[in-house]
Amino acid sequence: MPVIVAIINQKGGTGKTTTTINLGAGLAYQGFQTLLVDLDPQGHTTLGMGVEPDSFEESMAEVISIPRKNIADVILATYINGLFLAPSHIKLARAAEQVYSRLFRETILQQALRPLDYDFILIDCPPSLGVLTANSLYTSQFVIIPCQMSRYSLDGLADLLTTIEEVKNLDGEELFSGNFFRILLTMFDKRNRVTNEFILEQLRPYLEVTFATIIMRCEALNQAHIAQRAVFDYDAKSTGARDYYHLTQEFLYLCQKRNCLPEKRPNLLSML
Repeated sequence: MPVIVAIINQKGGTGKTTTTINLGAGLAYQGFQTLLVDLDPQGHTTLGMGVEPDSFEESMAEVISIPRKNIADVILATYINGLFLAPSHIKLARAAEQVYSRLFRETILQQALRPLDYDFILIDCPPSLGVLTANSLYTSQFVIIPCQMSRYSLDGLADLLTTIEEVKNLDGEELFSGNFFRILLTMFDKRNRVTNEFILEQLRPYLEVTFATIIMRCEALNQAHIAQRAVFDYDAKSTGARDYYHLTQEFLYLCQKRNCLPEKRPNLLSML
């Protein structure tokens, strides 16, 4: 069974897509067969991997629509060996609206992913707590919540955790004790001392469920997205590549602690 990870924040601009692409690339470069599922109608992960909207005929919109398309038929290989993509299209927004009237609508994605044979599946969720995000939560075993170092990035965190509890049928104690989610601090700028101190103080109750790895603000990450490449391939010596390498290692360590690490022989990133 693959390890399915939902990357979620209902606020935009927190680093969801950047994390999906670069954690996925990091896992693939470690030797793990990894699938990126772009469940955001904006399709930023799709674009970030160099796949243009007019270059494919079917996407995740057809996977959740009726009649449903087999997800295996829409998956594309990327330029990275071992990294695959289930692309998104703006049509996914209309398909999601149609899903609301269906019975057991939160299980649609789970049913689609069930036959797949990958080590990891990373789901880039839309910036909302709608039906697509609920589907991602329902099928995932782990949730990553990118949190930008700004006052407004904390807004809605409690609502998001409540949604996770409800979808996964957990209580608060189970949610925090089960290693089900981790907060990832992103766009950290050491120069913003006052803001950083405020955010870190607000996150103090969540310290045990926050990644030790912090993603520093790094222009190479922005430029890599423009170049439609993972940061490892755009600038392997950048702080962004270093941070996402460490995030990959920390994430694999968490999987190992939970006894869900796929049995592979990882090949370490030689460029790092």
